Amino acid sequence: MKIYDTHSDILFNLYQRHMDGEQKIFERYHLNNLKKGGVVGGIWVVYSETDFDVFNAYKIALEEFAPYKNKFDVVYGLEGLRNVATIEDFDKLYNLGVRHASLTWNEENHFATGVAGDKDRGLQPLGKELLKYMNEKNMIIDVSHLNVKSFYDVLEENPKILIASHSDAYSLSNHRRNLNDDQLKKLKEQNGFVGVNSARNFVSHEKEKQNIDGLIDHIIYIGEHIGIDHVMFGLDMMDFLSDYDNANLDDLRSHADACNIESHLIKRGFTKEEIEMIGSKNFLRAITNVKR
Repeated sequence: MKIYDTHSDILFNLYQRHMDGEQKIFERYHLNNLKKGGVVGGIWVVYSETDFDVFNAYKIALEEFAPYKNKFDVVYGLEGLRNVATIEDFDKLYNLGVRHASLTWNEENHFATGVAGDKDRGLQPLGKELLKYMNEKNMIIDVSHLNVKSFYDVLEENPKILIASHSDAYSLSNHRRNLNDDQLKKLKEQNGFVGVNSARNFVSHEKEKQNIDGLIDHIIYIGEHIGIDHVMFGLDMMDFLSDYDNANLDDLRSHADACNIESHLIKRGFTKEEIEMIGSKNFLRAITNVKR
C-alpha cells in the first residue's frame, strides 16, 4: 500500500537538526523509515514556534530536503502562522513553495483561534483576508488545530480545498483536537477530507486501544460520517522529535511501521479499492487543483 501522510513535521525536524549542527539529516532520520513504511509523500510542514524566523527555517528545510525532492511527492505546509505578520509575508512563503497552511497551532493569533484559546474568539479579520488569498491560489486550508468557533467561521468562508490533516473522532476519544459529529457533518457538506492521527491519546485514552486497530476504529467511524472516499492518513509521527518519541501508537511508532496498516485493514474487511483510496487516492484527489 502506498501512503501519503497528510501531516508530518519532517521539514521542521530538518531545520531543527540543521541548527544543531547535524548533517545528512533526512538520510539518517527519515529516508529508510519512509521507504520501509511505503510512505511516498504527503503534507510536510514547518511548525511555527515562538520567536522564530519562519522564512529562514523554510529555506534551510528545503535545502536539506533538496537532494530527495524528486523521490517523494510532497506538498509543503505551515503548521500555524503566529510568525507571519501580513498577507504580503504569507505571499513570500507561497513563492518559496508553501501550498498548505493551518491558521493557528493551538494558540490565539492575529488570524484565528486555536483549541487552547478563548472558546468565544474565532476567525479574525486578517484571517478572512488570508482565506480569500488561499482560495485564489488554490491552497490547502487546514482546520485541524482550530477551536470550534474558528472551525465554523472558516467553513463560512467557503474554502475550496478543505482538510483536517491530523484529527480523529471526538466520539471515540474526547481529545480537544478531535472532531465532533457535527464538525464531521459540516466537513462532508463542504467536500472536506480528514487525515486520521496516530498520536496515542487522539486514538484512545484506554491503553488497550492505543494501537493500529484503535486507529482503524476512527477510520470506520469517520468514514460512516463523511464517506470512506474522504478519509486519509495524517499520522503525525513524532519518533524523531525530542521528548515525543513515545507519543504514537504501540505498533505504529514511526513511518517504518506504516507497512503494518494494510494487513489490519484487510482483517477488518476493507477492500483493495478502499485501502488504496485511504492510502493515496483520496489525497491525490483532494489536491488535484493545487499548483505544484
